[in-house]
Amino acid sequence: MAYFPMMINIESKPVLVIGGNAEGLKKIKVLKDFGAEVTLIALEAFLEAKELADKYYEKCFEDIDINESDFALIVSAVNDRELDKRIYELAQEKSIPINVVDDVELCTFIFPAIVQEEDVVVAVSSGGKSPFVAKHIKKLIQDILPKNIGEINNHMGEYRQKVKQQSSNQKQRREALKQEFDRCIIGNIKRDDSIVL
Repeated sequence: MAYFPMMINIESKPVLVIGGNAEGLKKIKVLKDFGAEVTLIALEAFLEAKELADKYYEKCFEDIDINESDFALIVSAVNDRELDKRIYELAQEKSIPINVVDDVELCTFIFPAIVQEEDVVVAVSSGGKSPFVAKHIKKLIQDILPKNIGEINNHMGEYRQKVKQQSSNQKQRREALKQEFDRCIIGNIKRDDSIVL
C-alpha cells in the first residue's frame, strides 16, 4: 500500500533515535537537516551520531525512555527484531509516529528519498519496497530541477504577495505568477519585480 505524502514541520520538535549505527546516523542527519531536536539512545554509537545529536544517552533502551517522554517522532535502528517490535508497540500506545529501519511492517511513517533546495522539498517513496527505485527517481529529479530552484521559490513567494496586493482576480493572479515563473526558469530573475496584470 502506498504511503500518504504528508509534509510536517519538525523544526525544534523532540525526536528520539534509538541506535547509533550507520542507519541511525543517516536518519539523524536527515532529521537535523530539518531542524529536529534529536535525542539519541545507544550503548554504542558512531562518533558523528553522538556529535550531531542534541542529547546522547550511552545506555540500552528501556520502556521508560518512551513512556515518560513526549517525542514527535521515533526512529528505531537497533537491528534487533524483538526490541524493534517492543519499541513499535510503545510508540503505538502513545500514538507517536515511528520508523523502524528496514522493517516496513513496523513503520507508521517512512523516510522518502529527498531532494532539497532551501524550502523546496521533493520526496520520493517506493512504499518501502525498493529504496533503489526511490534513489534512482531522486537522481532523475535532481537532474531536471533548475539549480537555483530555492532562489526562484523565495522570489516567487515575495512576488506572490505583491500580486495579491494588486489584484483580487484569481485568473489574473495565476497568469501573472505563471509568466513570472516562466521568466525565472529561463534564468532572468530581476529585482525590479514589476507586475503586469
